[in-house]
Amino acid sequence: MTALFEQYYETLSNNNNHDNLMLLFISFLHSKHINNKKKKELHSRYAKRFFRQLSLYERQRRRRKIPRCCLQLPSQSAWRTLYESVDDQGLITLTGFDHMSFHWLLQRFAPLYENTSPYISNDGTIQRKENPKKGRPRLLKPEDCLGLALAWTRTRGSQIALQMIFGITGTPLDVYIKYSRRILIHILKRDDLAKVALPDDNSVREFQAAIQRKHPHLDGVWSTMDGLKLYLEVASDEDKQNMFYNGWKCDHYVVSVFVFAPDGTIPICTLNVPGSQHDSIVAEWGRIYEKLEKVYNSVGGKCVVDSAFSQLRNDYLVKSGQTGLRGETREEIRRNIMIEKEATAVRQTAEWGMRAMQSSFPRIKDRLSYEERGERRLILTLCVLLFNVRARLVGINQIRNTYMPHLNADANERFVLPLVPTIMQNRC
Repeated sequence: MTALFEQYYETLSNNNNHDNLMLLFISFLHSKHINNKKKKELHSRYAKRFFRQLSLYERQRRRRKIPRCCLQLPSQSAWRTLYESVDDQGLITLTGFDHMSFHWLLQRFAPLYENTSPYISNDGTIQRKENPKKGRPRLLKPEDCLGLALAWTRTRGSQIALQMIFGITGTPLDVYIKYSRRILIHILKRDDLAKVALPDDNSVREFQAAIQRKHPHLDGVWSTMDGLKLYLEVASDEDKQNMFYNGWKCDHYVVSVFVFAPDGTIPICTLNVPGSQHDSIVAEWGRIYEKLEKVYNSVGGKCVVDSAFSQLRNDYLVKSGQTGLRGETREEIRRNIMIEKEATAVRQTAEWGMRAMQSSFPRIKDRLSYEERGERRLILTLCVLLFNVRARLVGINQIRNTYMPHLNADANERFVLPLVPTIMQNRC
């Protein structure tokens, strides 16, 4: 091709035909680009020619899998040692729950686990066993499967570490993680300690009193709100890419908006919205404004937000760092300045809540898989339900410990232990 081009070039140069010479040069560059593209498509990296030429032994060496012979049995695994040690510190580190709250979950988890199949139907639901007493007994006990689901939310990246901890190979591990997620959502979504629901009027008044004790100038505030962006894989379709692409952050996201109460729980939220949408639009689509207005009309409850939410001035929203607060007298100006400062201080609880959500469930900080079967929404829903249970039963929550520490108080330490000396004296 190069020799033919040189021959034509000499002929056209001698004839001073510059137009044809330019066309020849462009056609040469185009043919060179086509040849390079063909070579790239035939590269061994794409054709896997090198891998196919390897022997069976060399192929096995390159597969990133841990075979069954390298793992302990689930009954002898590291997880079993941790679970049977009855040590709260170790169990909280791996699962986020102490033994008391873990057994609370296990009592609800075990019946469904023993009567359903781990193989999920095509529509994504779990199926009941036709005859639970037949078939081989499972190597994984209910507590093992529950521990696996909780440990999965507490880790990031590859699942190889979970295989070593629980003594399970890769394929069964994936099956039981998806299976246990569905069981947990089924048992928690209607439970009073876990479900996402508006609190009753008495609870809202208790939240208002808790915040006003710390910030006396904020009258009626019972919650804070903020949005969370989570990384998402890029979709193959360009229209779907645009739907999840956020131009401000220059990446693909899903957006969720959470409302945090002073007891550390999430009473209102909207999950799994395309990342191109603004937090305020997400709150409107998820009917969060409507629910906050309902609480305001009922007991006068207000929510502290940042400047990202609702451009309109709503009575049920208090914006932190709000400039332009004015008054006619010096006392009114001073009071408005104090309201602004205290609203900014309360707004920090939303940042604590976001930090608690991401540190309690590091798995959501990984780039979420793009799929359209609803698995991503299940993951986010499970994390919110577990977040509420953990706040109420374990009590390791900065918002709760700051505004409502009495909820974590032990009644025995407060009422029984002071009476022990008196009881001993009366016996003597």
